[in-house]
Amino acid sequence: MAKVGAAARLALALGLLASAPPFVAQPAPVAVAVADARSEVAAALYAASATQAAAERVADARLRAKRDEIEALRGRVRAGEAKLRSELAAAEERFVATLAERDRAYAQEIAVFRQAVQDIAATPEGATALARFNAGDEPGALATLDDLRRARDAARRKRADIESAAEARRIATLALEARLNGKQDTAQLIARYEEVTRLDPGVHWDWIELARLYQAAGNRDATRRAAGEAARTAYDGRDESTALDELGDVLVAQGDRSGALAAFRKSLAIVESLATRDPTNTGLQRDILACNNKVGDVLVTQGDGAGALAAFRKALAIGEALSARDPANTEWQRDLSVSHNNVGEVLVVQGDGAGAGALAAFRKSLAITEALSVRDPTHTGWQRDLTISHIKIGDVLVAQGDGASALAAFRKSLAIAEALAARDPAHTGWQRELSVSYERVGGVLVDQGDGVGALAAFRNSLAIVEPLVELDPAHTEWQRDLSVSHDGIGDVLVVQGDSDGALAAFRKSLAIREALAARDPTNTQWQRDLSVSHNNIGDVLFDQGDGAGALAAFRESLAIREALAVRDPANTQWQRDLSVGHNNIGDILVAEGDGVSALATFRKSLAIGEALAARDPDNTEWQRGRSISHSGIGDALVAQGDGAGALAAYFRGHAIAETLATRDPESAEWQRDLIVSHVKLSNATGDKRHVERALEIALTMRRRGTLAPRDAWIVEDLQRRVGR
Repeated sequence: MAKVGAAARLALALGLLASAPPFVAQPAPVAVAVADARSEVAAALYAASATQAAAERVADARLRAKRDEIEALRGRVRAGEAKLRSELAAAEERFVATLAERDRAYAQEIAVFRQAVQDIAATPEGATALARFNAGDEPGALATLDDLRRARDAARRKRADIESAAEARRIATLALEARLNGKQDTAQLIARYEEVTRLDPGVHWDWIELARLYQAAGNRDATRRAAGEAARTAYDGRDESTALDELGDVLVAQGDRSGALAAFRKSLAIVESLATRDPTNTGLQRDILACNNKVGDVLVTQGDGAGALAAFRKALAIGEALSARDPANTEWQRDLSVSHNNVGEVLVVQGDGAGAGALAAFRKSLAITEALSVRDPTHTGWQRDLTISHIKIGDVLVAQGDGASALAAFRKSLAIAEALAARDPAHTGWQRELSVSYERVGGVLVDQGDGVGALAAFRNSLAIVEPLVELDPAHTEWQRDLSVSHDGIGDVLVVQGDSDGALAAFRKSLAIREALAARDPTNTQWQRDLSVSHNNIGDVLFDQGDGAGALAAFRESLAIREALAVRDPANTQWQRDLSVGHNNIGDILVAEGDGVSALATFRKSLAIGEALAARDPDNTEWQRGRSISHSGIGDALVAQGDGAGALAAYFRGHAIAETLATRDPESAEWQRDLIVSHVKLSNATGDKRHVERALEIALTMRRRGTLAPRDAWIVEDLQRRVGR
């Protein structure tokens, strides 16, 4: 029998080696003087069966050359060149490192073995025992053998865990697909990926999937931990980019837009750099698209519409190129749909909401999503995309004054959202979509005079979002949703004549928005929300006869709106808000008898309204704003004794109000505006035909059930005016 070397005997004694492969050295036992811990550890690792087995699997010319180098050095050391021991150890370490780079399972197994051997060699006694064992003195190293046996057991368990994780990972991947089809819920998927990451915590994409699942479940802290593990286990730049994206999403949910933007931009820089070196890589192009969309989303909330639009259009260009390259690729088609929606959102803000640009973008998105959903009606991700498209189209239809079509769009969204939420009640994203759909339906029903239906819708929305906020009180998006639900309930209570209830609801909303705005004063969306809350409270206080309180609230609102409008004069939503703010203050000034200041204020509002209407004549919200401004100017001129000027202003406002009311007879708000306009014309001209027409409209509304309870007195008042 051939003489077996010390390193091989070590492996044999541990049971780590079934048979000595050809590269194992065969030195004769040597006396150990002073143990060199590094050399002994290197020799043990080099001789380990895990190393030998891995070398057999990936053997190539490079490895054989390294093996020959090691054998030559061993021969010289045996010949007495002790000074080469360090060089030999380095060569053995390089051999092990090369194998570890090529075989991840081996890398983890040998890492466990290395730790145990290093622990043994960490003391002079341990290093001496290991050296004796390597030199063939097995009886003198029995204690070392026991330690090394335990190291082998740990390595074996690690390999078993990795193999089990690989199988669990494959099953979890199938479960992810089942979740898309509504056959697995979020909680079930979380349990699977928690097991996978426990067994094998070193795989980057396992942590990414788990972070996304935690995000869907609303577990913000766990999401952040998983995102951190994803960053720690990133294998390359692309993995690092993905981890940064996940971290950015967590920061958005926490309200840290600046931190999120920094993360998204760093991610974008990484994938752009990678794509420069590999421009044909479609995966990298898709990563760039996704990063631009995330950057654009944050810029929208920061009020940088131009920057957001530029980012979204970059994403759109990539999406169009990819989808043209392979129209059958459903992921690329979905990316294109999302990009169209994002571009449309910015166009709405920039004043193209009721024009061709935004609506066309939203309808392109819807067409793509509908095609995908027809292809696979069970795909829950695409179903969710449908809810979003219907909501965005509905919002534009509201701005166009087409309440009936808007309500139909919102109800389509609601039906899909209800089905999704029922399939996976733990999915917080779907719960939120359901809440938003109820809120949109409620908004249209208020305008149509269906207070009962609207209140039910808003309360359904509130009932969904309150548990979400309890689940994670620091989730700023859900906090904002809660404030919107309180606003909706307040709006209904106003038209129902419950001013105290409305004021309480609006103040709940205000408290949330003040906290959000204090948290991040640069978030323009939260600043605008704050201005809306002050405005709502001012409206109620004015109706309650508290002119001073109303004026203070309106001025707080106006101050915010002026700051926003200065920040981005091209933002038409903020310009409209500014116009509304001036009108509200003008009403107070008229009531206080300050006609001069009121007239100046109304004219500021009208100037803004005229500019907006010229930009998009089909936008009914802007047209209504013009009508209100003209009517306010008439009130101010009456206060100054300018009857002729007032009458001219009233007629201008009336013409717009009549056009809107004719356009949508179902709109309770526009019909009420027309009643008010007729009454003002009657007061200015003495012509009772205007009062008769106002009464006719009011009676029709009462018959239809769209006359709000707070306006019930109008019928009796108008009847008195016409002498009935």
